[in-house]
Amino acid sequence: MFVIVQFQVKDFQKYFEHYGSQMSSVAAKFGGEFLAASREAIAKEGASSGNFTAILRFPSEEAAIAMYNSQEYAPLKAKRLELTNGGNVIFVPGIEKSHHDGSTSD
Repeated sequence: MFVIVQFQVKDFQKYFEHYGSQMSSVAAKFGGEFLAASREAIAKEGASSGNFTAILRFPSEEAAIAMYNSQEYAPLKAKRLELTNGGNVIFVPGIEKSHHDGSTSD
């Protein structure tokens, strides 16, 4: 499961100090890891919904939801809502890799 976030951060110094710097350890408790986190996202089509974008990977949808709903994340979420002017949190399932090897033996 991938989680894609875009937030309109008000003050980057406060955001990273009070939210961003703690997110890696909270996500890791649920098997999550950051794959990308940047102010430099480029919208080639459509419009960006923020000035900061991150992509996280979790081992399952259940793990991502558990982190999002966790007591560990609750104070960080409250701080994020305070330090941003909104944005998006989107859960996207990964593409299942087939274990089929292409052989046709019965």
